[in-house]
Amino acid sequence: MSTRNPMNKRTQAQMQGESSGFTRKSAGSAKPARAAASSVRVVPASAKEKRKQAERGESLEGLSREEKRARKRELRLKEDRIYTASTELLKSEPDYAKHRRVFWGLLVIGIIASVFVWVVMLGLPEGSNELSTPIQIGGLIVAYVCIISAFIYDLVKIRPLRNDARRRAEGMSDSKLVALLEESAEENRRKREERKKK
Repeated sequence: MSTRNPMNKRTQAQMQGESSGFTRKSAGSAKPARAAASSVRVVPASAKEKRKQAERGESLEGLSREEKRARKRELRLKEDRIYTASTELLKSEPDYAKHRRVFWGLLVIGIIASVFVWVVMLGLPEGSNELSTPIQIGGLIVAYVCIISAFIYDLVKIRPLRNDARRRAEGMSDSKLVALLEESAEENRRKREERKKK
């Protein structure tokens, strides 16, 4: 980039406060050429929480500290109800328990294989290196394959069930949520009493 000559007319005019041209502003301060369409909602993306509140149509501006705390407490309670209801809906899914058993089985096999590799590495005498190296490599391969496949299995098979239960719980009205939670609490109480009797 070249330096402008200080004796240049334009430089002299800028030094005296006369501005004949204009400087281009940054792209970040640019404003849209026209207004947003009616279906577009313009939300400031300054903070994650503000975006979430704007998506829900709530604004905490202008409220006192106690009112903000009460509103946040109410939202947390609602989220807890939805989470608990989605967990109860998952328990009623017949495939969920089977998929969770497969996930934990793969994870346990991977952990056992990695512990086995450590035992082989620390337990065998140094003279038997030609035997321990293939065992260690095989054990590590089994451990990595099992652990990685467990997490992939969770993403592919379990997460869609979890997301579906969450979506169904979010779609329920408050009265249905409370009824579902009371029903599950009653069922848990009945199971505990049956266990005590045995």
